[in-house]
Amino acid sequence: MMLRFIVLFVALAPSVSGCTSTTPVDVEPSASMLVREETTLLTLQSLRASERQRLRDFLNKASRGRFDALHLLISGSPQLSAGVAHQARQLAIEADNIQLLDQHDAGSVRIEAIVYHARPPVCPSYGALPNEESFKQPLGCSTGFNLAVMVNDPRDLLDNQAVKSGDGDRASVPVATYRTFGTDKGG
Repeated sequence: MMLRFIVLFVALAPSVSGCTSTTPVDVEPSASMLVREETTLLTLQSLRASERQRLRDFLNKASRGRFDALHLLISGSPQLSAGVAHQARQLAIEADNIQLLDQHDAGSVRIEAIVYHARPPVCPSYGALPNEESFKQPLGCSTGFNLAVMVNDPRDLLDNQAVKSGDGDRASVPVATYRTFGTDKGG
């Protein structure tokens, strides 16, 4: 197996060596990513069968089939709010994405469904050939575009508040333990 790899490497080395370029590549900073918030509202008076179906239709339409990206703000009657939150969790909306706000004894409940959409900058085409002086290579643009389309909450791409920065002391403990594991300690 190793012999096959060496033969393959020796066979490809001359063709790969010609691919390098000494001309500098100017990379323009890409435009900033825009995050747009889309909000829809629903008010319910009860959770009878017809209202539950209306709630499910509303959540399906608001999420566009991506319940993992849907954020709910529920305010109103505590009993109805709890029922709406239960129905939302049955549709696989995570509990972390459901917030109960302004609980009061009104006979209705207000549901605000929020979905965030990322608008990454448009990736430029490769355009000219690499040996021309006007060549601008869009490094990482398609990766950033794909990431922005895939994430549940694009605000995390701008500033992630869930993960706090650390000082590294705790992370270095396993390394220090590994280094001292095999040493003789006094004998």
